[in-house]
Amino acid sequence: MPTRDPNNWQALIDALRHFADYLPNLGAALLTFALALTRGIQHGGPLKKSFLNALTCTLLATGLFPLFVGLAARYDLPLTAAFAPCVFLAVMGVDWLRTKADDLYEVVVGRWRR
Repeated sequence: MPTRDPNNWQALIDALRHFADYLPNLGAALLTFALALTRGIQHGGPLKKSFLNALTCTLLATGLFPLFVGLAARYDLPLTAAFAPCVFLAVMGVDWLRTKADDLYEVVVGRWRR
């Protein structure tokens, strides 16, 4: 068949190799999402709130993971040493952000409602 290009397979293999570079980041994000969703469901919150909490944790972990990978590389630690603090800070960071947002709401909006 003259319309088929054999270079498509090579492009697919190259894309998969490029995707493999981001597997640790994806693993950290999935681990954080699963941990936060499980924690939210265990605490008895509604599923929608648990899902949004897990999504926020995942976004925080996605930003924090390269920082911990750099620290692990600097101190000659394995890459897996970056997972635990990343997940921990992402999950705890959501609670911290929630309290700061509540405080900011009280300062900005709360005084106008009185």
